[in-house]
Amino acid sequence: MRWGWGLVAAGMALGWGLGVASQVPARPTPAVVSQNPRGLRVSNRTKQPLRLVLLARKGTGYLEPVHWDFAPGEGEREGLLLSLPEGALSLNPGDILVAFSLDGSRRYWGPFVVGSTSKPTRTGEGAEWQLIL
Repeated sequence: MRWGWGLVAAGMALGWGLGVASQVPARPTPAVVSQNPRGLRVSNRTKQPLRLVLLARKGTGYLEPVHWDFAPGEGEREGLLLSLPEGALSLNPGDILVAFSLDGSRRYWGPFVVGSTSKPTRTGEGAEWQLIL
């Protein structure tokens, strides 16, 4: 009998049979928000593995180039927000991006000069840069 009363008490505590509707919180809609408004989001929509190289401008010269490798289709839908080992990546006008295939097909994309060529594009005023290949 003790077991039966335990179930009844548990049912009452949870609102079973009392007409109390449990309220499940609405699931938040995922949003792609950049922590860095000058960041770069890249989508590889090709069937080739790619390497993306950045020559970041500093004064009248350029810093040591950095690169990222992408598998075929990697970041295809929303893109991948790139970063550097030291932290966030910031693109500035005059920075140069070049991509090329790693499969021996000799395909390449670019060079793209940030703020001067059609790519990369801005996703909104003050938003991150986006490069779709």
